[in-house]
Amino acid sequence: MEISGVFLALILEAILSYFLFKKENSKKNIFLILYIVTVTLDILWEYFIFNLGNKSTFLIDQYPSSFRLLKGPLLFLTGKYLLQRTNTWKQYLHFLPFFIVFIFNIIVIFISTESQSFHQFYLWIFKIYPVYWCCYLIAALAEQIKNRNPENKFQKLFIRFLFFVLTLVIIYVICAYGKLVERELLRIIYAFSFFIQFAFLIRLNQIDRQSSITAKKSDEPFVIETQNIKINSKKDIKYKTSVLSRDYISNTNNQLIELLKNKKIYIKEDLSMDDISNMIHVSKNHLSQCISEGLQTNFYDLINKYRIEEFIEQINLNPNLQISELYYQCGFRSKATFYKYFKQQTGITPNDYRKKILEEKEVLQQA
Repeated sequence: MEISGVFLALILEAILSYFLFKKENSKKNIFLILYIVTVTLDILWEYFIFNLGNKSTFLIDQYPSSFRLLKGPLLFLTGKYLLQRTNTWKQYLHFLPFFIVFIFNIIVIFISTESQSFHQFYLWIFKIYPVYWCCYLIAALAEQIKNRNPENKFQKLFIRFLFFVLTLVIIYVICAYGKLVERELLRIIYAFSFFIQFAFLIRLNQIDRQSSITAKKSDEPFVIETQNIKINSKKDIKYKTSVLSRDYISNTNNQLIELLKNKKIYIKEDLSMDDISNMIHVSKNHLSQCISEGLQTNFYDLINKYRIEEFIEQINLNPNLQISELYYQCGFRSKATFYKYFKQQTGITPNDYRKKILEEKEVLQQA
């Protein structure tokens, strides 16, 4: 099979993989989708250069694609997203080398093809590219192995995928620089290896789809103690294949409870999950999962629990305060909601609670 046929087959499989991932509309796989797009653009570029050079692979080595510089950062960020690491604007610095080399790409092809020194510098960048590529793969692989969850099938296959790609790159470099295999044959073999990569990606997509629609039971209950809040887990857990480690759940909930305990953010009437997710730099879905799995409650029940505790603290200090005025100050917008959560938490109504405090206070004064 000639190399042009390999290019076309790879492009078709890349497009198929893209639409399979895109169909699920999963935010978790955004970097894998971008990886597929990047590989597709890289192959299209080489196919364009191949045809421009009269079906010769010589020009592919003279005008390598800058898109390949995106592959390492995208797989590394896929791993970070999988482990629910905090994402900030700094993550986009990983893409800076691509933009710089992309500009070089344009200059070399359309402006400075006759500038030998600039062209040599441009080619030198791609000579060190395998090291750049391997560093990202090793970093991503090491982080996944360090935080490995044996129950997470998606992570297990992702580790195998990273190991396969890393092994492939190392073998390619050894064969290319050691001149063990003729260059054009090596390129065809390397191109064929992308069929295996896409097979990995399609399988990853299938695992992700299965895990999103199946309920899971935890093997054993666990307890999270977070600043005076102790909540036992139940055996039924909402997520079949949780990518959140217990350390991550605990750390996220610690940050959340610290905001509630020390900053008293719950007094804001329109406090939303989006507000808190922005404060502690986790996604809304991840925050919801941490609360559900770690604290065995939901966001609004947790917030209203703290509002009730704040109300109790204030009414104990000054039982003569107006109940209607005080519960608004604690963050409640609705009287019905306040009464519901107060009765649920204390077993009595706010009026009865205040009456009890006043009676106790009167007994103490008489004594």
